[in-house]
Amino acid sequence: MPKGLLRHAGDIGSRLSLASDRLDRLCRDVSLGVRDQRQFDELESDAQAIAADIVAAFRQPEPRPGGCTNLRRRM
Repeated sequence: MPKGLLRHAGDIGSRLSLASDRLDRLCRDVSLGVRDQRQFDELESDAQAIAADIVAAFRQPEPRPGGCTNLRRRM
């Protein structure tokens, strides 16, 4: 495996760990009960952001605004 991909793999783990922490908090918040539609919408928005961060962990070699880099296309 090329060195760049090895570094990227470690970064993926870090990003997934952060997303995992956020997912744990989301699960806790949902388990406490949803009070109203507004809270439901906020929780859903949080879930979508967490999912996007999980996908981005595999596509972005470094956190940066604007666009993704898919490393598989470089091989």
